[in-house]
Amino acid sequence: MATSKVDREFGGNGGIHYGAKSENTSEDGILTRSQKMMIVTFSLANLANSASFSILAPFFPTKLQQIGARFMFLSGSFACGYCAIIYGFLDKLNYGTEFIVFCFVVRSIAAVGAAASTTSTFAIIANTFPDYQITIFGILEIFNGFGFVIGPPIGGYLYEAGGFALPFIILGAFTLLVFALNFFILPHESDNSKPESGSILQLLSIPSVWVTSGSLVATSMGISFIDPTLAIHLKKEFDLDPGAIGLMYICIDAAYALSAFLWGYITDKMNIPKLLMIFGNIGACAAYLYIGPSPLLDLQSKLLIEISALVLLGLSLACAIVPAFQDMATTAKWHGMPDNLATYGVVSGVFNALLSLGNFIGPTAGGALSEALNFSWAATIFAAIFLLVALLLIVCCLWEYQCGKGRRIPKRVSGNEDLVAVNYESEERSPLLSK
Repeated sequence: MATSKVDREFGGNGGIHYGAKSENTSEDGILTRSQKMMIVTFSLANLANSASFSILAPFFPTKLQQIGARFMFLSGSFACGYCAIIYGFLDKLNYGTEFIVFCFVVRSIAAVGAAASTTSTFAIIANTFPDYQITIFGILEIFNGFGFVIGPPIGGYLYEAGGFALPFIILGAFTLLVFALNFFILPHESDNSKPESGSILQLLSIPSVWVTSGSLVATSMGISFIDPTLAIHLKKEFDLDPGAIGLMYICIDAAYALSAFLWGYITDKMNIPKLLMIFGNIGACAAYLYIGPSPLLDLQSKLLIEISALVLLGLSLACAIVPAFQDMATTAKWHGMPDNLATYGVVSGVFNALLSLGNFIGPTAGGALSEALNFSWAATIFAAIFLLVALLLIVCCLWEYQCGKGRRIPKRVSGNEDLVAVNYESEERSPLLSK
């Protein structure tokens, strides 16, 4: 069998030699200057990749109000599909600076399109399905999770069948087909008015939003932490082959995807987003303690425990992430922001920016901790982060529902189930006896 370019670069067997000493490392184990520069440049590359998505949060929600969520969704979908097809032909370029530059340019444009599409999707759902927004969000997360599950095997099969271009052409064509369907299905905005929207600064001035934001960053860190670290850990502890390691990753994605609808349904029916977020963070804490396993537990690493912990992690992260959007949107309305598409756009932009921030911090911090300590202690530190976030959520709930100005009481207004904030501070300042 002919060896590929990747095989030749990494020793001819298609994989990295775990535990092998690099030829570029000095004898005393200190990183060389070139290695330090590589760490810096790779970190900056990850920063740029994440920023290309999250940098849009301050102004994309405003653009939703100006140009319409439908146009933004369709234009973002078209950009993603078109860029996918272009990406399939980049291997025709000369390998080197030209190839790398065009890869960054095309992927950056696709990231802008993905940000536009995702931000407008959340806003449209929240505005169109006010009573079932998190249930619909859970359905979308199912397909999001299965996209991660089926993407690698389908991509590998198409690559074997037709080379580098075929996977991207098929994906781009499918995306453009979905774009065409949505072009005819999505209704045009009939309301030409421009209602005034609360700003992002107004949203971020709410203390409860900061706590929810911390939970979102932590959970997205928890998802991305295992991307660069779990494979090395499984290879070292259990000597698993690449296929088996891929199945271990599927445990997380499948558990997340299959449970997302359930958490969305419970959130819509019971209206307990913060309680679910607390349970999700506590479950993620327990999962990370057993994935290591943590030195604090004094357990021997076993494959069955590893699989169970990964499934628990997927369930817990879905439980913490899915209700967060409704919590932020409801909190914004309770604190005076208008109940319109623009507010949902602001919440959607901040929501996705926080997920992108966690996706950047997770692998960066996780890789550094695993290198400085080891995987078990790195997982233990992440478990402590989840426990801290759960405690902050508990404190926030106690303040929010029991203490003074932050107290909220659900009330029906004209048969509508919208929640109305009751400001007890203003009531306490009113005269006890009416004249």
